[in-house]
Amino acid sequence: MRRSFSQLHNVHIRSWDNQDIEGYADLLADPEAMKFISAGTTRGRDAAANEISVFTKELIDQDWSRWAVSLGVEGSFIGYAGFAKKEFGINFGNRFLRKYWGTPYPFIAIHLALEYGFQRLGFEQVYTLTNIHHHRALEMNRAFLHMPAVAGEVIDTAYGPHIKIDLTRERFQEIRLANLERITRFSRRMKKPEHTKSA
Repeated sequence: MRRSFSQLHNVHIRSWDNQDIEGYADLLADPEAMKFISAGTTRGRDAAANEISVFTKELIDQDWSRWAVSLGVEGSFIGYAGFAKKEFGINFGNRFLRKYWGTPYPFIAIHLALEYGFQRLGFEQVYTLTNIHHHRALEMNRAFLHMPAVAGEVIDTAYGPHIKIDLTRERFQEIRLANLERITRFSRRMKKPEHTKSA
């Protein structure tokens, strides 16, 4: 049975199951979605199943990982948001199927995951690492963090220069209410037919 870790306006961050494999495989197979991820190569269904297995084990063992995102807890996979242990600490990452780019759902899922991390898991600081050419992701960071312009440490990686942006619990609390107000405005734009009934 799926477990919803948190939800807002019917957007859920939740556990994974085998029904998510096809949706995640579609994301991994999309050249546009993968363009700025690691080497920019696409991956297949086996990779999707393997990664979901890792995420599921981490959720069982530590109560956090990358969460699946859906509209309604029983809804289909639309993307993921969550955390992973990486070189510089706790990394926050998110990816969504291309049809949901430009919708309110990624912003809401990002808020839910970060809120869970800081308020429920007690994280003090997390970071994002974004390719300097991935303008869509950088703009999402700028908007979510209420930055006049994207700012962070530029790090040379095996996959080219990336911007590392740190987010502390204190900063999240400072922007939390403003982002909730933005989400409330977003909710008025959501198309009701896309909502699925929550279990």
